[in-house]
Amino acid sequence: MTIKKFLLCCTITLTALCNSALGQDNLNLVPLPNSIKLNEGYFSFNENTYIVCSNRFNREYLAGILRTATKFPIPLKSVTGGNNAIVFYNSKDFNIPNEGYELRVLPNRIEIKSSSEAGEFYAIQTLLQLLPPTIYGYATGWEKWNIPAVEITDSPRFHYRGFMLDVSRTFFGTDIIYKILDWLAYHKINKFHWHLIDDNGWRVEIKKYPLLTEKGAWRGPGEVLPPAYGSGNKRYGGYYTQNEIKDIIKYAADRNIDIIPEIDMPGHSKSIVATYPQMRCDIANYTESVNGEAFNAWCVGKADKSNFKMIDDIIKEIAALFPSKIIHIGGDEVNFSIWKECPHCQALMKEKGIKSEPELQNYFMERVGKIIKKYGKNMAGWDEIVAVNDLPDNSIAYAWNSAKKGKEAAAKGINVVTQVCQYLYFDMKYTPIERGHNWASVISSEKAYSFDPISTLGVTKDEEKYILGPQSGLWCELLNRPARFLEYQTWPRNAALAEIGWTNQSLRKWEDFNKRLSKKHYERMFNMGIAFRVPYPNVVYENHTLKVDLPYDWMVVRYTSDGSEPTCNSPVYTGDIVTYEPNNFRFASFYKDILKSITVKASNIKTDYIKPNVKVTASYEANPKFPLSNAEDYNFNTYSRSKRNIGNGDWVLYSFTEPVECSKITIEVGIPNITAYGLTDGHIEYSYDGLNFKRGENFTDNIAVIKPLKAVKAVKIVADGYSDGSNLSIQDLKIEAK
Repeated sequence: MTIKKFLLCCTITLTALCNSALGQDNLNLVPLPNSIKLNEGYFSFNENTYIVCSNRFNREYLAGILRTATKFPIPLKSVTGGNNAIVFYNSKDFNIPNEGYELRVLPNRIEIKSSSEAGEFYAIQTLLQLLPPTIYGYATGWEKWNIPAVEITDSPRFHYRGFMLDVSRTFFGTDIIYKILDWLAYHKINKFHWHLIDDNGWRVEIKKYPLLTEKGAWRGPGEVLPPAYGSGNKRYGGYYTQNEIKDIIKYAADRNIDIIPEIDMPGHSKSIVATYPQMRCDIANYTESVNGEAFNAWCVGKADKSNFKMIDDIIKEIAALFPSKIIHIGGDEVNFSIWKECPHCQALMKEKGIKSEPELQNYFMERVGKIIKKYGKNMAGWDEIVAVNDLPDNSIAYAWNSAKKGKEAAAKGINVVTQVCQYLYFDMKYTPIERGHNWASVISSEKAYSFDPISTLGVTKDEEKYILGPQSGLWCELLNRPARFLEYQTWPRNAALAEIGWTNQSLRKWEDFNKRLSKKHYERMFNMGIAFRVPYPNVVYENHTLKVDLPYDWMVVRYTSDGSEPTCNSPVYTGDIVTYEPNNFRFASFYKDILKSITVKASNIKTDYIKPNVKVTASYEANPKFPLSNAEDYNFNTYSRSKRNIGNGDWVLYSFTEPVECSKITIEVGIPNITAYGLTDGHIEYSYDGLNFKRGENFTDNIAVIKPLKAVKAVKIVADGYSDGSNLSIQDLKIEAK
């Protein structure tokens, strides 16, 4: 081989290696496009860069973002020739799938081809991700607005890529909804499933029935709905006017997002039957649903007389208001005990030859399905509707209970959206020690990413055509505080959902996705204004030394040595810490000293709580299934629950047989590791002699702490107002030795 040939070979090899190194890993796009080819050079934005695009919204949308960040004028022109331009070509004749695009970045211009306006829009999202993350906000003025020369050919794997938000339990104003729509659009998520109606609030204006929002949108003292889910003993709620919804729909449509309304029925309907009690069953007995709600189902037996007329009126307005072809009507978790006791329901069952209450639900759903079809819409419901015999054509089952339920629906030829709770319920905890539910599963970002709508369900080739796509969901009973919690629970798991829905399964690998998150996408999300979850550090104690493992290179870990919460002013962890008192140290990860992880201590050090003999008494009667003795046995996984709501002056007393010498007592209420059924307003008291009590802390997020000066004889929980849970749950005291 000649030297010339050798050098040429080296050059080609080096170029290939550089292209590989600067390819997908360097671009760090989320969701990952299906084809990326990196070329030499880059396109540089400057004061002469302009846009040529026939779609008014897309061109103004792109120009607006570019102008804000770069401060360049970015004019809009009609000529397609010339350099320094971003040129869009849109034609139905292009052999490009709907929502797909071809993006070609050359050193002198950018060319985008698509067969739809949606394809243009998604090309814009990829284009923005090729720029520095500050394109979304917080530009410093020092950026180089360069894009690597690249060719991307891309289209989504699924045409349904959704996110569901529950606004009944926790109400979010229009400002939050607009932000959510922006975040979804940035990630190419194209469905916003709006869970508008549930037991705890009616959130959409219905002009024919104004009481639904005048009364049913509010809970608290004197309202038709009692306080719930951390909203406190005050008036709480809100709703969206039809004009507000129209504006939101327009905003979403411009960003290629279809808004799907959900009016949950026949269960989860306390907000309507409490407002219009004539719509509920006539029963005397108090019967609770799985969520602790009483009288929360439509009466089916009255339906032929009045209820279906009201449902028809409501659906008529919803169908006219929302352009979406889908109306979701819930159909989940019906409290059948109500219908068992109702003479009207039992009479209807006898008349129609209906043998069971589940069959009565099927009858109800069939009737409602026909109403929805009458107004030109397709009915959707949770996977309970799979049992309905006569579903209207094009009905959609949202598989939430399990992958098995989704498989069952597809096997019956029913369209399926996969919102499987074990993977895509984002009110679940990220890890066992973080806030959130855990009844479905603990769902890390990796576990969420592992979900596949096809292989996880195990559908056959013939059944695949019924799988519309994936959807994540956020139920909001635990979202009353802090304000950041919505974003914390959703992101980055929703970025994983975006890639599940968009990217070919053969290209998806967790390690690669996590690398792209770390290298660039966390910074993008920060600039998008998303207060995402920051992973906490892993801390271990070995050989009298605290060692911290950082999940990502960019993390800053701060710590304290007195047991207090680390703040952005706390010392930065820079290396191993030698100490003989590891229990005093607390650590937290920070992103730009603004976003913070939960606080942790060394994971391999367990606090040895002391367990003195204690007797628990209360001003209320305990639920027999959850007796007071559960708060005496020092089993921190069990708890006691009251039979009723508690109010001002109610108390729980922990009395020790002998005074207890200790450094700290932590008192937690609510279900362990979940904040539900805690104390809305209350404080702690403690006594050194069992007779005279000192007032301690108010409860904050269901926790109060005592640091006594001497031996403690008794500890008392005191309610300062009406508690907004259907009961109070209490736990064992966590008592630390001196």
